[in-house]
Amino acid sequence: MIQAKNGRISNIVISTALGLGGRGIFPYTLLPGYRRLLRAARETESSILAKSATRHKRSGNFRAWNPLTWKYIRRLPGGGMLNAYGLTNPGAEACAREIQVGATQGLQVIPNLYPEFAKGTVLAINDTLAAVEIYRRILGPDFWALELNFSCPNSEEAIRDNVAQGLKCSRDVKEKYPGLFLIAKISICHPHEFAQELESLGVQALHAVNTIPFAMIYPQKRSPLAAVGGGGVARRPAFAAALQYNTELRKKVSLPLIMGCGVRNRQDIETYLDIGADAVSFCTLALRRPQEAAEIILKFNG
Repeated sequence: MIQAKNGRISNIVISTALGLGGRGIFPYTLLPGYRRLLRAARETESSILAKSATRHKRSGNFRAWNPLTWKYIRRLPGGGMLNAYGLTNPGAEACAREIQVGATQGLQVIPNLYPEFAKGTVLAINDTLAAVEIYRRILGPDFWALELNFSCPNSEEAIRDNVAQGLKCSRDVKEKYPGLFLIAKISICHPHEFAQELESLGVQALHAVNTIPFAMIYPQKRSPLAAVGGGGVARRPAFAAALQYNTELRKKVSLPLIMGCGVRNRQDIETYLDIGADAVSFCTLALRRPQEAAEIILKFNG
């Protein structure tokens, strides 16, 4: 468990799989196992990291309510998953109101914000600060932590630019909101030095890693989602690479680490804990095997 001044992060964290407001994703909410997971999260006060929002509405690739876009989520051999969601969301204000409803229902939801650096550093940071103000206004005391998403699951980014922008964004947020518990979500593409610099400027926790770009897991193959950047690989094929990255990361930083990617079962969670994770996150497990995910939540967070 990660303890903070105004709240805490549970031993097991549900990341993105409960949607933009943390209350579940349709049509998964029709499934009994998924509904049981939601009940377990509420009963154990488990931490939920919301799916990424942007300051303004953004239309990405995948929309759960539109079957024509389901092609952007694919199964891979060996129990893997591939997705290119594309950051579809209604904007920070609408997401904040969804999180507010979840808070009234007893859910412990931490907003996740994606700074759109492709728009330019200044505009992206201004949008980020504006979004923080929105969360403060709407969520009040329920807004004590924020996850900034600097990872890119669909392609190997221009890392040098992203690192510089991510550091400046984190610094500006910390300077304006010193009491905010700031989590940085980083990519396997990022050098460990990025994590060290984030620690130096006062980020309180790191979340590593996001789904892994297809080309890094299958360098000799063409992604079935190549037309939209290649997509990010999750579950079994991604676990070994994520474990290796996190093993080295633990040696480089001392701040709390939420480790994840590729978690399929309790054994994977224990493996991450054994290498020094302060908390472990899962996503696809909640969507594909929600009954088992609920049992894990009750075991580790109960």
